[in-house]
Amino acid sequence: MRFTVKVPGSCGELVQGTLNGKPFLITCPVNLFTAVTISDEFTEHIGLSWKATTMLAKVLEYLGCSTFDFGIVLESELPIGKGMASSSADIAAIGKAAALALGTDLTAEEIATLAVSIEPTDGVFYGGIVAMNPLTGQLLSNINLRSEYKIAIFDFGGKVDTLDFKRQSNLNLTKLPSIFDFDMTTLSALANQTILRKPYLEDIILFAKSMGALGVTNAHTGTVIGVIFAEDTNQTHIEDFSSALIKKFAHITFLAAVNLINGGFYLSHD
Repeated sequence: MRFTVKVPGSCGELVQGTLNGKPFLITCPVNLFTAVTISDEFTEHIGLSWKATTMLAKVLEYLGCSTFDFGIVLESELPIGKGMASSSADIAAIGKAAALALGTDLTAEEIATLAVSIEPTDGVFYGGIVAMNPLTGQLLSNINLRSEYKIAIFDFGGKVDTLDFKRQSNLNLTKLPSIFDFDMTTLSALANQTILRKPYLEDIILFAKSMGALGVTNAHTGTVIGVIFAEDTNQTHIEDFSSALIKKFAHITFLAAVNLINGGFYLSHD
């Protein structure tokens, strides 16, 4: 037996704040992944963080199993401490993979309940793009948004630990928009400036929009932003924009050009 479960990371959150006084976020899954491979050909556990190890123990307890006689290899394309859901992707991928190895399955809702007992979670493992409560794991709404958009990711440097960061974005909503647009994403990024400031973000947004960007997504508890472009944007334009942006704002670095994709679990058998 050998199979791999992949869970996407994120470029921050499309929106984060409070909804009727309770925390929520709208996921921003991108095509950078954590991959967990399970095999019965060895028994070592390779690449697991303490959070992933904790999730494995929680899944075994939840399923009433005392042993796990399978090897695990966790590999990730996601940098740590940047707000790209690296821990959430690790935790979710381990949870799903362990359950499958034991001959059962866990729903995204069950994964979420276990995940939030470790730390606040990003719902990148929910199918599609969703609004969810990062503290309870509750799915609030599916967001009707095409997922072919392109995103250029930039890093302001440093790291933020989700467990140490308790403050909530100042964006307060009473209802989710029925038709989503990226102005809401940019407003959410700006609302977070009083919580976790990113230098010259306002100027960066103006420059990005002058170059045809649809909006800017923000890691509300991290160090990255994402500049969003339409799916038909020429790759050369994104490269030229990225070069111009880091030349104009020397305190940021370019990390990657990615696609906004559907969240969820991606399973393959080797």
